[in-house]
Amino acid sequence: MLASLTRVLVIGAILVTGMHLAATLVNPVLVAFAISVIASPAVYWLEQRGLRRWIAASAVVGIIAGVSLLLLAVLGVSLLQLDRALPAYQELLKEQLTLLDGTGTDLAAQLPGSSGNASLLPSLETIIAGLAELAIDFLVTIIVTVVMLLEIAGLRQKLRTIPGGNGAGLEGQFTAFCLSLNRYVGIRTRGSLVTGTVVALLLWFMGIDTPVLWAILIVLFSYIPFLGLPIASIPPIGLAWLRYGLTGAVAVAAGITIIDYLSRTRFTPHPAQRELELSPLVIILSVFFWLLVLGVPGLFLAVPLTLFAKAVLAAVDDTRWLAALMEQAKETA
Repeated sequence: MLASLTRVLVIGAILVTGMHLAATLVNPVLVAFAISVIASPAVYWLEQRGLRRWIAASAVVGIIAGVSLLLLAVLGVSLLQLDRALPAYQELLKEQLTLLDGTGTDLAAQLPGSSGNASLLPSLETIIAGLAELAIDFLVTIIVTVVMLLEIAGLRQKLRTIPGGNGAGLEGQFTAFCLSLNRYVGIRTRGSLVTGTVVALLLWFMGIDTPVLWAILIVLFSYIPFLGLPIASIPPIGLAWLRYGLTGAVAVAAGITIIDYLSRTRFTPHPAQRELELSPLVIILSVFFWLLVLGVPGLFLAVPLTLFAKAVLAAVDDTRWLAALMEQAKETA
């Protein structure tokens, strides 16, 4: 047991170090891998309807790319609206800080929208450089996703033929990994769409700017276990505080919490984390771990990467006990 643990630690340290050093190159590939696993059932469904695999894969990736571009367009329009409203929010911030402690002029002068920085948006050069980097990563992700979708169907057969007696175990664990991840994403998507839609209506009713933007952030950040919703709720709560004071902030925070609770209990059969068969502690630690290794993309990749690591450990006899330690404790009667 000690020898197997030592080997796992050494191999894991080498892999993680390499991923950290090459995060810029690795992140698009890992994102493509996660997307290909999640999208593979749709490709299979289209194949069953008579489409060739490469056509089905291209169609699914095209839909994903179109939705991604639409979301980027909505985010861009919403940011422009916030940029135009920034001077008004600066004045509201001065008023709120004055109500709190009678100060705030110096702090407000340092915020975006002051005389030294009149815009929330970065310079044109920064925007162009960021768009170029985003376009390259997006193109790499799309290409790799198509290739992986073409290969993923035959991957199980390749795993089954690995010599040494572990092939069948790897094939079974990979299948279980795909099923768990897809069920998790399905339940999480259903609940987050309901939460985001109702929250957008709540924010619109309260007069909070760009409610669609905050709803999209809530949906996207919901894929970060436990921490995603609190992080995505900070901007609308902050805007409610600026407009209505502490009462408005509390109302928005309570509304988001209640809406999320109702969507998880009424529109999903059970908590999405149950599909992962990972302990809550492992899930939370994995979010911080992959954030440290991969940066911000690690927040969204934490679940698929941790679930995949558990599947690899469970496929090998010497490390199966490590996979068991990562699982959620069974409830006893």
